[in-house]
Order: sequence, then structure tokens, then C-alpha cells
Amino acid sequence: MLQLLLVDDEMNVVESLASTLPWHDIGIGKVHKAFSATEALDILKTNAIDIVITDISMPGMDGLELIQQIQWNWKNTKCILLTGYAEFDYAQKAIQNQISDYLLKPISDQDIMFRVKKVVEIIHMELETNQTYQQALKALNDHLPKLKGEFLNELLQGKRISSEQSLEKLRQLDIPVRLNDDFCLLLIRYKEQFADYDPFEMSLMKFAIGNLAEETLDEYFQLWIAQDVHEYLVVLASPNDKLKHSKADMALKYHMERLANQLQLNVQLYLKRKISVLISQWGVFPTDLTKLYHNSLAIFRKRFGNEKDLPVYTIGEAEIANMNALYRLYEPPMLVHLMEAGNWNAVEQKLESILEELEQFWPESTEHITEAFFSVFASFSFIAHKSGKSLAELIGSEYTRGRELAPCKTVQALRAWIQAVMEKIELYTKSETKNARESAVRQIQKYVQAHLTEDVSLQRISDYLQMHPTYLSRIYKLETGDNLSDYIYLLKMERAAHLLKTSTSKIYEISIEVGYQNPNYFIKIFKKHFGVTPQDYRTNNK
Repeated sequence: MLQLLLVDDEMNVVESLASTLPWHDIGIGKVHKAFSATEALDILKTNAIDIVITDISMPGMDGLELIQQIQWNWKNTKCILLTGYAEFDYAQKAIQNQISDYLLKPISDQDIMFRVKKVVEIIHMELETNQTYQQALKALNDHLPKLKGEFLNELLQGKRISSEQSLEKLRQLDIPVRLNDDFCLLLIRYKEQFADYDPFEMSLMKFAIGNLAEETLDEYFQLWIAQDVHEYLVVLASPNDKLKHSKADMALKYHMERLANQLQLNVQLYLKRKISVLISQWGVFPTDLTKLYHNSLAIFRKRFGNEKDLPVYTIGEAEIANMNALYRLYEPPMLVHLMEAGNWNAVEQKLESILEELEQFWPESTEHITEAFFSVFASFSFIAHKSGKSLAELIGSEYTRGRELAPCKTVQALRAWIQAVMEKIELYTKSETKNARESAVRQIQKYVQAHLTEDVSLQRISDYLQMHPTYLSRIYKLETGDNLSDYIYLLKMERAAHLLKTSTSKIYEISIEVGYQNPNYFIKIFKKHFGVTPQDYRTNNK
């Protein structure tokens, strides 16, 4: 969905166009409103505007000047000009090759929707043929194997992802596996045989083995390949259409064992190297993926050790490694990374999942509770130190309780301690963020008040405070509930009203003093705000 900006100094025109037309039906997701060219430029600096519809005749900077600024700074933004018959000849000459279309006033709803829809279609067409877009697609295709491997690694390590997200990621990366497909894993160890290889040569060897695996198994299986954190090659194999309809477990196992043996022989034949290959039990994707992976790792260490010449090993259906590990504690994203990012909702969910695992599987195990405590304690300490504080300073009396290992007695004690510490940490980080934002707002307001007679555009303020315009605009809105442009406008109106009541300055002098170089435009917006002209306001307030 695209973004549209309507620009006209006649407020009723902008409001009517913005609120009464079904923009969403023609692909416009958001409509922005500006009542001057200066306000339009501020909006362009903070939003990805695709189409601008601007009146030609406006006080100060007119529509043609605005279009010129847009052409210089936002080359992909399309412009549509609103113009009257009296201005048409002049506009037509001045805007050659600069606008996508023009609309003659008065305009009908059908006409404006038809014209904008045409521009929307042009934008989509340009996107499809855009060189940058094509380069991005090429880059995506070039990096597809790496992206596929990273996604598989995340799932192997236990990253939680919804079914909808999984489906979308599988589609985007063109991965042949689907939800609820049968699959098994092949763990291939190859590194110790190539100890004299440098990292680049090792990468080539991994690529060569992966290619051999695809060539050897593709008659019956679809493969998804990654190198895991232990530098094993992990191959997720699911039956292709030739085997999917078979539903014969023995056929799956027979062909997998036969082809895995062939792969081992092919690597020895073509690459002159020996590899160790282990075949996991069969499971359902993605439900059984992490469980089968960790079970395969444990059995690989047990069955192969450091041997290099063992045949392919297939894990039996009942062969389950005895594992007592805390999985939630170490699965991505790690607690320390979530805290470092300041994602407090995700931090709370992570801690809750750790506590739930302890309550479900290890409620009586002091060792597991202590393991979880030390890991969480280390994450808390890291965040405190990154904030320039000691953990004791940050959490007060809870530090003493932690140092005495009081939270390690029961899961309930650990839960209570974590909750108490999290309250203190969140309180500190929120106050730190709020203080920084409040300070920025005070600086913004101080600058605006001091430069009201000058250019107080969003860009000028952001340059002064050395903040990005979008960030500055949004934190002002978050802290005050108002747009920065509204604050500047109200401040100017208040200042003008004060001068009208307390000074003998002429109207045009007051206009310049509050930052409006065009007195007629000042009179127009003053009347729009107060309901009377500046002169009537002065007369009524004597």
C-alpha cells in the first residue's frame, strides 16, 4: 500500500479529499495532509511518501517550487498538480517532465480517483522493472543458500516461531519442506579430516559435500542443508512426491540408508575424503525438529567419538539419549540479547518459559534451579554494567538475596526474586528513557521559542539537536501527544495574539515577527485559528 500527501492552503479542500474518498480501494494505505509547502516538506522528510497532490497557488512557496524541491530530494515521488484554468498555460510550460499528471479545478471525485489510480499503477510497474529492485532480488537469490541455512539453524536451536511465520518464511526462501511433512536428519562430520584446510577451503568443502548430497538423494528426497554451531553439516531430508504417496515407513528407511551409504562413498570417491554420517529417527516438521536434532547430537558423540572410518549409523526408534538439559534457558533468542535490545515484553516471556520448564520437569532439582539462577543473574549483571552501574546499585536488597543464593532453594523462590529484580530494572530503564525524551522535548521547545521569527522547520531543529528528523518528530509526539508542527503553529498564534493586544506594531510587522513573510497568508491562517482577522482581534481586545 502506498502513501499519499495532499497539499493545499485551503483546509476544507484537503480535509474533504482525505476523508471522503475510498483511497484504500486504489492501493493508498495512508493519506497525509499539509496546508502549506513548508509543512509538506516536513512530512516528506519523515514519511515515505509515494504520491503528492499539490495546489499550484499557495502563499510563500507555491506548488511549482514544492515540486522542484521534491524532484531534487525525492526522485521516486510522483507529483500531481492542482491548477485552475487561469494558471494552466503558465503551469504547463513550467512543469514539463516534472509531474505525473495535473488536475484542473473544479475536480470530480471520479476524476481524481481515476488519475491517482493510474499513477499507482505506474509506481508498481516501475518497481517491478526498477534496477535497484532487480539488484535486491539478485542479491537475495545469491544469498539464498546462506539464508536457508541460517533459518534451519534457528529452528534446530529451538527458536519459537508461529505456524503463520513458518509458512511465510518457507515460501520466501523457496524451501521445499512444508508443515507436517515427514523428515529425518543427517548429521555429517567432516572437519577433523580437513584440519589443514583454511576457512575458505573448508567452506568450499562444505559446499561440495552439500552438492553431492543433493545429487545423491534427490531421486527420493528434498533436502534443506545447514552447517550448525558444532560445524556439522545438517541435512533435513523429506520425501519427495515419488515417496510421499507411499506411506511405507520401511521404504523411507530403506532408501535413506541406501542413499546415505552412497553419499559416504561418493565423498570418498570424488573428494578423496572420509565423512561420518548419522541418520536420525523420523519425525514431523517442525514439531519434532529440535528434539531429534539434540538427540542425534548426543548419540553422534556416543557412537562415533573421534573415529573416522565407521559406516553410516542409523538411530533406532527406541534409542533416546538420556538428556537432562534446560532447553528454554539456552534456546534463541538468548535472555541477555533480549535485555540488551530493551524488549521487555519478550524478556518477561523468556523468563516465564524458563520458570515453566523448571516447574514442569525439575521442580525438585536444586542443581537445575541454580543453573537457571546463575544464567539469569549473569544477564542482569551484564545489563547493569552496560548502564554504567553495579547490579547491587540497580537492584538494592535483591542483590544481597541473590549473593546468598536464597533464590536457588525452590522454583517459587527463584520466580519471586526474578519478579522483584525485573520491577527494579524496568523502572530504572523506563525512567532513563523518559528523562532522555523529556530533555529532548525541552530542548526542542526552547529552540522553537528562541527562533520563532526564523526558520523553525523540522530539518532545522533536527540539525541543531543532531537527531534524525523522523526520530525527533516521533519522540515529541510520544511525550506530548501533539505534533511538533502543531506546537510551532500554536506558539506562533499565541505570540501573534499577544503582540496584537500589547503592541502598536502593524499587522505586517507582527506577521514577520512570528515567522510569516507573507502578511496575507498570516491573516488567512490567523482568521482560521481565531475566527476573526488580526485587526478585528486587536479591536475586540483593546
